[in-house]
Amino acid sequence: MKIRQGLKEKENMLWAIGGTVVFFLLIGLCFDFYYDLNDDVLMKDIVAGAYTGEPEGRNIYMLFPLSFLLGCLYRLIGAVPWYGVFLCGCHVLCFFLTAERALGFFRKRYTKVIALTVQILLAAAVLLRDLVFVQYTVTSALLGATAAFCILTARGADSASEFLKHCFPGILLAVISFLLRQKMLLLLLPLLCTAGIFRWAEESGPLLSGKNLKKYFGVFGVLLAGLMLCQGIHSLGYGSAEWKAFWDFCDSRTELYDFQTVPPYEQNEAFYQSIGMTENRQTLLENYNFGLDEEIDADCLEQVAAYAAEQKKAQTNFAETVRNAFENYRYRSLHETDYPWNLFVGCLYVLVFATALWLRRFRYLWEPVLLAVVRTGLWMFILYRGRVPERITHSLYLAELMILLGLLLTEWAKTADERKHFVGKAGVLAALLLLSLTAIPDSLERTSREYRDRETLNLNIQALETYTRLHPDCFYFVDVYSTVAYSEKMFSGEDGTLKNYDIMGGWAYRSPLNRKKLDRFSMETMEEGLLDRENTFVVVQNPESDRLPALETWLSEYYREKGISVTLEKEDAVYLGNEEIFSIYSVVLSEKT
Repeated sequence: MKIRQGLKEKENMLWAIGGTVVFFLLIGLCFDFYYDLNDDVLMKDIVAGAYTGEPEGRNIYMLFPLSFLLGCLYRLIGAVPWYGVFLCGCHVLCFFLTAERALGFFRKRYTKVIALTVQILLAAAVLLRDLVFVQYTVTSALLGATAAFCILTARGADSASEFLKHCFPGILLAVISFLLRQKMLLLLLPLLCTAGIFRWAEESGPLLSGKNLKKYFGVFGVLLAGLMLCQGIHSLGYGSAEWKAFWDFCDSRTELYDFQTVPPYEQNEAFYQSIGMTENRQTLLENYNFGLDEEIDADCLEQVAAYAAEQKKAQTNFAETVRNAFENYRYRSLHETDYPWNLFVGCLYVLVFATALWLRRFRYLWEPVLLAVVRTGLWMFILYRGRVPERITHSLYLAELMILLGLLLTEWAKTADERKHFVGKAGVLAALLLLSLTAIPDSLERTSREYRDRETLNLNIQALETYTRLHPDCFYFVDVYSTVAYSEKMFSGEDGTLKNYDIMGGWAYRSPLNRKKLDRFSMETMEEGLLDRENTFVVVQNPESDRLPALETWLSEYYREKGISVTLEKEDAVYLGNEEIFSIYSVVLSEKT
């Protein structure tokens, strides 16, 4: 009897565990999990020890407490792919918490089964691609979105401490999201606060009573304290002078490459000459191989970024930029650019309004209106800045979708009319089920197609990695755009062996980690290493892109401007079958003037 009673009390948790296992088992049987971008691959290499030769506690883009923990785990058991385990574990945790919380709003066992099935199908329809091709920014967004859902659907409580306990899962998820990708949680923070306002509005009695103020400011205070503590530890972890200098460089690089465009040399020759930059050095900015030139520092990048921003501003005024951003926003909301996200979010708005009218809860119609206003502000912000990759747009849709689902659940929970309660829930579940079944074939086809494409694309880099392992006494500097499309399977076998190659630029270059890697191979700089160190080579994809000057042109010209005459000699090549895919060159000193 006690066992049966215990199972009854844990029923929602058990159903949620079962649904989570089924969902992720199906994904795992159909696909291998990939890191979506080479950014995640490099972050993994840093904490795993493959970048510098030992696990590091700073992988640059995570906050220090989390990256330090991952580095410690790799030091303890290096064979476990901790970074991949962590990211996928976050996905599993978010799905489970959402399922357990949502099932608490359903009374009959068969309705719980239907609701859990709908959640699985909904996740497959909108999230399948992002769960297979994992990117830490989207994982951070999933944590933040689930945090908003948990706070919005938290159970009521008389005391502030009891309410804080119910909201604690949401607070914890938000803090982990912040640790993983600080900027993403900050972007989602207005939506998180909006969810908190919606939950506050559900309280009985005066909303500004001492009890309610204590409850909600208590939750906000704990969340804020957690974020500030993490930020404080992060600042201490990166407090050295060399890390501060790197962050200045990184901020300037981010501004130039993420929000501006490197101005072409021909139309802007006067500007480049004013800062002492030749056409060939400007080419290093365009092809991202700026690591070769130590004189391209934070001040240099800041000047180029500022000039590019001025050029952009001169070409369009503020009103026109806002108008273009709004037109882009309107178009994306109504067309296939963001399908199926915009379809699901739009339908959920309709369902929230319809549910409020069906249950005659007219005074809560302001909630979806406020949410629409907040989401419009966030969209206008990212569109105005001009940086809208899918990992950001999908994240905004995800958080909005979770809040809308939370509003539906809380609206149903308030009605005492059993008929309306049943008909309303049945109608919404049927609508979500139909939408999911409609979108799943496209989601599955797109994910499968990308999966096949990645399998083919990665063969090139895998061949290069095999080649470099066979030559452990050599070091290879790889052209940045020759590797930009590369990703890696998350669970293909962790290997923390030091990699004897690096790209010639990118976001980690000039960091203390990069300096440490060069030092491991007895080099101070790339320029010096290519000239003075034996068995150091340059690698470029074959054939090279015709967008910029060929490797032999810009590399030889770079040294010529330094008063050094060099020639590039082809030493070897990397093959895939009978096809030459990478060319290996040595830089040979001819004379020094």
